[in-house]
Amino acid sequence: MKNYIIFIFASIFIFCTSCRTEEKQNLDVNVSGNVAKQNSVSISDVKILITRGKSITYFPAIYKAFDSLTTDKNGNYSYIVKDDGYEYKVCCGVPQGYSSVSPNCKDVNKSIVNSHTVPNIINFTVTK
Repeated sequence: MKNYIIFIFASIFIFCTSCRTEEKQNLDVNVSGNVAKQNSVSISDVKILITRGKSITYFPAIYKAFDSLTTDKNGNYSYIVKDDGYEYKVCCGVPQGYSSVSPNCKDVNKSIVNSHTVPNIINFTVTK
């Protein structure tokens, strides 16, 4: 009887460990964009700030600086927002010699379509 019980437990263990586990779905979000003047001329070396926050029931998220990067020589930037339970915003700094940027910040859209997150293209326009 004792051997029979050991056999049952060993069989269950082997069956469970051989079961294929589902891979965790990758819900990271690819965010990219461009910073340009109103005449569509791109601007390099502009600071892009990534902020993140967490909503609490009945209260909006409080965002804090999380990461930063700068636009490349063509005014482009790219960033991967991890699927970590936070809400993210992408903000553009006002380059020296300019007075404003539009939009100042934009929420990262974490929508899922066909089991994949939607890429976010967030462009900014600076004005003098």
